Amino acid sequence: MKSLSRLLAAVLVALLAACGGGGSSSPAASNPVPNTPDPDLPETPQAGEGDIRVLSNRADLISGGDALVEITVDDSALLSGAKVMLGDREVTEHLTTTSEGTLKGLLEGMALGANTVTVVLADASVLERQIINHPNGGPVFSGPQLQPWQCTNEQAVDAQCNQPPEYTFQYVPANKLENLLTNFDPENPGLPQAFQTYDPANPPADDSIARITTDEGMEMPFIVRMEEGVMNRDRYLIMTLYQPDQPWTALDPQPQWNGKLLIHHGGNVGVSYGMGEVPRGDIAGTAPAGAELLLGDSITTALARGFMTLSTAQANLGHNANLATAAESLMMGKERIIEQYGEIRYTIGTGCSGGSITQHHVANAYPGIYQGLIVQCSYPDVWTTATQFADYNLLSNYFGNQLPTDPQGFQEVVTSLLTSGVIPAAQWSAFYGHLPLNPVVSDLAFFPSAYPDQEDCPGLQEGVAVYDAESQPDGLRCGLLDYMINQFGPRDPSVWTRNEQLLGRGFGGIPLDNVGVQYGLKALQNGVISGEQFLKVNREIGGLSVDIDYQAERTVADPQALRNAYRTGAINTAEHLANVPIIDLRGPDPGIAHDAYHSWQMRARLEQTQGHADNHVIWYGPAPLFGDTVFTTEALLVMDLWLSGIEQDATATPVAEKVIANKPVYARDRCLSVSSLFGPEGPIVPLTGNLLYPDPILPGLDLSLLPPAPAEAGVVVDALTGQVCGLDISALPVVSELPVLGELLGTLGELLAPLTDPVLGLQQTVVQTRFGTPRTVAGDSIQTLTNKCQLKPVDPADYPTVLDPQAFADQVAEIFPQGVCDYSKPGEGTMPTRTWLQYGDAQQVIYGGAPLADGMATRPQGWASPAFQVEIR
Repeated sequence: MKSLSRLLAAVLVALLAACGGGGSSSPAASNPVPNTPDPDLPETPQAGEGDIRVLSNRADLISGGDALVEITVDDSALLSGAKVMLGDREVTEHLTTTSEGTLKGLLEGMALGANTVTVVLADASVLERQIINHPNGGPVFSGPQLQPWQCTNEQAVDAQCNQPPEYTFQYVPANKLENLLTNFDPENPGLPQAFQTYDPANPPADDSIARITTDEGMEMPFIVRMEEGVMNRDRYLIMTLYQPDQPWTALDPQPQWNGKLLIHHGGNVGVSYGMGEVPRGDIAGTAPAGAELLLGDSITTALARGFMTLSTAQANLGHNANLATAAESLMMGKERIIEQYGEIRYTIGTGCSGGSITQHHVANAYPGIYQGLIVQCSYPDVWTTATQFADYNLLSNYFGNQLPTDPQGFQEVVTSLLTSGVIPAAQWSAFYGHLPLNPVVSDLAFFPSAYPDQEDCPGLQEGVAVYDAESQPDGLRCGLLDYMINQFGPRDPSVWTRNEQLLGRGFGGIPLDNVGVQYGLKALQNGVISGEQFLKVNREIGGLSVDIDYQAERTVADPQALRNAYRTGAINTAEHLANVPIIDLRGPDPGIAHDAYHSWQMRARLEQTQGHADNHVIWYGPAPLFGDTVFTTEALLVMDLWLSGIEQDATATPVAEKVIANKPVYARDRCLSVSSLFGPEGPIVPLTGNLLYPDPILPGLDLSLLPPAPAEAGVVVDALTGQVCGLDISALPVVSELPVLGELLGTLGELLAPLTDPVLGLQQTVVQTRFGTPRTVAGDSIQTLTNKCQLKPVDPADYPTVLDPQAFADQVAEIFPQGVCDYSKPGEGTMPTRTWLQYGDAQQVIYGGAPLADGMATRPQGWASPAFQVEIR
């Protein structure tokens, strides 16, 4: 920075003349004044010894016209009488002297594009920093925005849907039971919401408002302020404990905020061409209002402890399946919090299903946004899961395992059932790798988002024609592939369809492939299916076209899209997750599209890239899919404990090592959720949701009055209950304070091994429902990172159960003339995820992304405490 300042000092006047003009993208920001020469600046300024730190974001990723900055110098006396300029406008009055001897403040009214901040110190030396400001409506790094886009907020002031933020208040009633009974509506059954409307002009009686004590010991009424607004063309929501009669600024936050942030996400996967609603719960984002009492909810717990919460519509995967714009919205949300509320100590993510995907995606491709992840009913990403669901769809179409939508469809289903050559239902799992219900539910829940010809395209304005291959080839393609075109890129002209040739442009490329995939291979090897069944399925299975229509040929991945899927992080290769602790909350999957194996799939990827998975914890519980109704709350407490330990680690140790060194004993694999009774803050009764925590709804059931049990007791419970679902005792942490206990557990594991090892696999299948996928049945590993396999010649040794392996191999070779999948080799196009890619600006796209500009890498110190070493580069 010092050398750069000296280099720029000689041309300071010219730079100042070039950086003015324009207006702020923030609706509430003031416009900068025109450039005029500043007579107070020295003609040949000397570079100062210090720095201008941009706290709220990387300096070239700022949006909305403002930035929180801090000016530091080697000699704080030089700040006495210092003059601060934003372009040609003096902004000294907006900065305040801090107790650390720095100047800090919010700079507002920046022009779009480059802005130069100049500080003239007391000795006439000069500091400089360039800040690049982007529109509040975006884009910042995601490239040309999706069009058309529908603003659905009546307050919108422009085509970017911008509007001034709105503030409302809510409170938690003191007597939850009374609230539950008196607000129950028989005509509209359901539980009343945890929060009630609070009117500062006409507040309820003080004794009718619940009182809480934050994790830093501050007692106050449970009143929450909700800030709702628009950024990146979509809605956001910020909630925090609030004292309505007190001010709050970034330099002087209200004392009940503990500096921590919880981001919650929505479920499902989908596309939208208009604004959406923000997720308001952390059980998939789809739990009905009030259900937090029964299903658990870490959000109310977090608020009561002093956390702030954030959610954005763009980070709701069911509304927006685009990784880059999801990350962009979260980045912009954190920036706003830092600029309006204050600097953040650390950020935790939470969410089920699609909410887990967003966390995994963003943490790997845009590290620094989160410091810890709580994922529930999890998947690692969209695009290896898409391979699984595409295989399901193809197999179901072949088998006839589909729900008919009309009489003609019913006839097709019956025909498929009678001609597939596979015993209906009985042998389907041999190809699926899962219960037969799973593919049907997966198709109904997720696969429709893939179709480019969705009749009811979400969010689309009325009158916009949607693509139809026959009647509307120039219509809007409303599907996942074209939604990700900035990341994947368009298809090469050599493979264009008739419609692409007609339009003169390629559609979004396909990162999926099933060339060489031997469906049912392991089932054949295990004698579950016959050789004829294997041959018939693989001969006739076919594939999907770019229009997601069935075709006789196998699906062929577009090379550019395939490479870019890995490069951009759309396929989560997990190289950049070592710095984040992950608690994965899992329950059994009865065949409803949330395979339990995905938790261990992510673990296997971490082990492959990191050499270990010590930052990854799996909590298994009895409740289907999400494990236990108390898991989200308890995981928040344990994750908070884990991150606070890292935060206090002031050593120069790499963050990945701090994650392991500060892992609390509560952060361990466990089974059946019984050890919730031995939590870090006292017992939490399994399967009780929020009925008992943080405040019991029934008087006299306050378990927090009981002294917390020693953490070692929970380890013993895990050792005993873990045998029910095949938990490896040897993997449990050895308690350093009680080495005898560790030795006992190790001895117990050795003694039980002859009894437990033979049934371990059965336990994992029957209890944990760790099933497979069509690709694992075809020979792929549990990582399932191969969206397109390398090929090898057909080998008779792969077919030991047939009478004549060589003759059988010859028949297989007729089906696969190019060869079959060789899963011992990396998949084609595989490469590590590149972090913090940008995809151009509003006018020009960079397909597949490019690194952010060199020389601008900074540590946005407001994003997290110094121990987390957050750096955007």
